[in-house]
This record gives sequence, C-alpha cells and structure tokens, in this order.
Amino acid sequence: MELVSIVVPVYKVEQYLDQCVQSIRNQTWKELEIILVDDGSPDQCGEMCEGYKAQDQRIVVIHKPNGGLGDARNEGAKAARGKYLLFVDSDDHIAEDLVEKTIKAARETDSDIVLFDYYYVENGKTEHRSYDILPGRALNLADEKKLLLVPPASCFKLFFREFYVKTEISFPTGIYYEDLATTPQLLLEADRIVYLDEPLYYYVNRSGSIMGSKDYERNCRDIVRVLNRVIRYYKEKGMYGRYKDELEYLAFLNVYFEPSKRMALSRAEKTYLLKAQRYIFRNFPDFRKNPYVRKMTKKDKIHMYILNTRQYWGIRLLSRGRQAAEGIREAGRCYVARYWEKR
Repeated sequence: MELVSIVVPVYKVEQYLDQCVQSIRNQTWKELEIILVDDGSPDQCGEMCEGYKAQDQRIVVIHKPNGGLGDARNEGAKAARGKYLLFVDSDDHIAEDLVEKTIKAARETDSDIVLFDYYYVENGKTEHRSYDILPGRALNLADEKKLLLVPPASCFKLFFREFYVKTEISFPTGIYYEDLATTPQLLLEADRIVYLDEPLYYYVNRSGSIMGSKDYERNCRDIVRVLNRVIRYYKEKGMYGRYKDELEYLAFLNVYFEPSKRMALSRAEKTYLLKAQRYIFRNFPDFRKNPYVRKMTKKDKIHMYILNTRQYWGIRLLSRGRQAAEGIREAGRCYVARYWEKR
C-alpha cells in the first residue's frame, strides 16, 4: 500500500477538530501519514493535536507561529513523505473511503490530480455539489478548458506528490484566497487529471470562516491580488490567449459576482461594491460577451442586472423571497410527516 500524506492546518477549531481527525483516522486506507499543523492556535487545539498523536502513531504534529492557512499548508506539505498528498481543513470531515477511492482513480489513470465531488454543509443542510466534467477519463486543461472553472479548493483534490513538488508551486502567505491563487497554476501544469463523480468531502461553511469574513477591505484587496497573480502566471507561460474566456469568467465570478452578492446581502458599504465593479469593468470591459456569462441561469442574470445597475436592495428582496419559499416548503413537509404519523 502506498503511503498517503494528509495535511490538516489547525487554528481555533476546538469544536470541529475531533470529527475531522476521527474521519481521517477511520479511513479504509490505513497507510496514512496524518500531519496536524498547529498554526499557533491560542486555544486548546495544540494540546488536542498532541493527544491524537499519543493515540495514533500515524499522526505527526507540527507546532508553529501563526502564519495563516497557506503557510500552514506549505509547512505540512514540506514535511510530507507519502506518494500522494491530500489537504483537509480542520473544520471539515471526509468520507471513510475518500483515500481508497481517489487512490484507485489515480492508479487507473496515472493522474497527477484527482478531482472529486463534495457535500456543502450549512445550517444543518447538506447539498451534493458536482462538476460538469467527463468522469473517469484522464484529461488535461488543453482537453477540457472547463477544468479551470471547478471550485479551486485544494481540499477537493488528491495530488501525486512528486508532481506537486516538481511544480514548485506553493500557497501564498499573508493573504486570503490561497486556493484560487494556486489551483489554476497546478491545473495548467498537470499532464493528467481525472474526475471522480462521487461526493467524498464534507465542506462545512461556518460563520467564522474566511468565506464568511466581513473584512471587506482586505477581501477586495486580496482577491484582486490573487487574480492578478493567476493571470500573470498564464501570460508568462504564453497561455493567456488560449484560456482568456475561462480566466475572464474566473475573475468575473470571484472578484465581482459572488462577493458582490454577499456584500449586498450583508449591507456592506457601497464603496467596496463599487471597487469590485470597477475592477471588472476596467480590466474586462467585454465580460458580458463572455460565453460562460451568456450561459448563466436566468436567476444569475437577474442578479447580474441588479449589481450592474447598483440596485442592491433587489438582492436582499430576492433572498427574503427565497427564504420565505423554503419556510413554506419545510412547513408543508412537516405537516405531511405529522399526518402520516397519526395514521
């Protein structure tokens, strides 16, 4: 059995850490190196990591000063010895056969990267999220440009460690959106990528996460830095022209569309909404002609119109309508369940 290294950055996640670690320890694939990186956590996480180490000889603990998620992942990856490499965030957990199934897919296709589906967990609800990619067949970016548009999270991917090390690509430190800065580069460098259309990872969206941060000034600054970094990398490789549509859509989605919806819902200052808008209109003036923008759902096109015309109240109105509809549906399900219980 090949050794698989799993890197887990740990910072202020006391209530989630046990479920995360136990889901890794209970893998059907037993040949594991579990690297817990205590990123200077000010709570009891460091002591918890040492406790897990005492229980399982496969666990390695690294204690380091706080440097952020990217820095912790880099430290863990440098310490890894396995043939394959996985990253798991410490507030998430994984299916018991994630390693076994991704290793099988990597072996059968001799792939550098294995992509897989995930469950999105928020407020007690679980949603299966998948990709519009042909499964089970080794591809690369030249074969399938839409690979650039899959969620960039490194946690939804298994890496052949020799490939990962050879690229010399690492996570940026001191800024948010580490995955978006890194994954598009790794996808460009990979010769073979395979997609496993099965949900194996539980991504928990919690209020204290980076994605939920309301530090809008830093969010705006960092996401622009990250996208500029990715675009610069593709230009240096002479590949910007080939993937212009995908990179433009990536910028539109991550700098403008999704962040602006979140900011509008939370009533952020219009200053930050306008910054995101100006970046897209200035750097990608023809973004509305982008083929991926043209294929957006009717709902997303309505959202885009609201953002473009700065009628931000419309986003909040649509959200309240959706929540009301979900409440009615839930009440209906409860009524039907009670009716059949009585019978």
